Amino acid sequence: MRMLHFTRRLGAVVVALVALALLAAACSGGDGEDRGPVLTPVTAAYLPQTVSSDVTVGPNRFVVGLLDQEQNAPVLGADLHFRFFKLEGDEQILKTEADARAVTIERSYTHTHDDGTVESHEAGETGAYVADVSFDSPGTWGIEVTGTVEGQAIDAVKPIFTVRERSLSPVLGEPAPRTVQTILGDVSDIAEIDTSDPPNPGMHDITIADAVTSGQPSVIVFATPAFCASRICGPTKDLVDQLYQRYQEQANFVHVEPYDIERTRRGDCASLFECRVPAVDEWGLQTEPWVFLVDSEGNIAAKFESIVTLDELEATLTTLLTP
Repeated sequence: MRMLHFTRRLGAVVVALVALALLAAACSGGDGEDRGPVLTPVTAAYLPQTVSSDVTVGPNRFVVGLLDQEQNAPVLGADLHFRFFKLEGDEQILKTEADARAVTIERSYTHTHDDGTVESHEAGETGAYVADVSFDSPGTWGIEVTGTVEGQAIDAVKPIFTVRERSLSPVLGEPAPRTVQTILGDVSDIAEIDTSDPPNPGMHDITIADAVTSGQPSVIVFATPAFCASRICGPTKDLVDQLYQRYQEQANFVHVEPYDIERTRRGDCASLFECRVPAVDEWGLQTEPWVFLVDSEGNIAAKFESIVTLDELEATLTTLLTP
């Protein structure tokens, strides 16, 4: 069995895509073994980061970002292939492989002025690479990322990640947490519970508990357009708003700000995560944004961490609406 020299990630993923910068010294190049047709390598400066923070036994939507270290920017539009290895002592056992699909999104954030006016700002395009993969056992795994950028091959790089026996976030097929979060009836101003521009009152008029026990499918988004370090929370919330406009009569839509807005703006917390609302712990979330789709029986039907497309969300939702 040839050695693949997998390298450990530096620390945990704190915020999706932002953590790409931590890879500057974390990944090695290829092992020199013949892999077929030889293309001109670009450089070893194209470094991958596993964005998915909650990888478990069973099916996963696995997200990887690719960093151009010289430009300190995400690489968009690469053609990537993933191979997944179970690491057992000195053995690296190839388990599965998949071509990745590129996903891009326009980043944005909201800013609240001194007079209380909320304004949105664009922050440039970003992207990642997604593959649907199933893992058969927990433990230490490696991913070998190969491919091309603008037709030129990148050196193979091989981060290590952990597969858990059970998800930290709600498990597919199991009941969604019956969370009773703060809604419009509990506050005097929607700005206390929503940093979107504009906020959507229709996504704050029902608790998660009532939504998932209503007999209708539900779409639940945890996102903070104002405080999201990756600046993809706003665009993710915008996608859910588009679904709301199309399907609000057929499904429940709930938006939860992961952090207490007032405490965060006052600077009461040493870190953003310390200002998290109780719903974040009830749902076992370590990052944001997240989108969960819940079926009419109240069970988790799908979940999307970090960057996601409207097509992915709508395709899943429409299957839940089919009689």
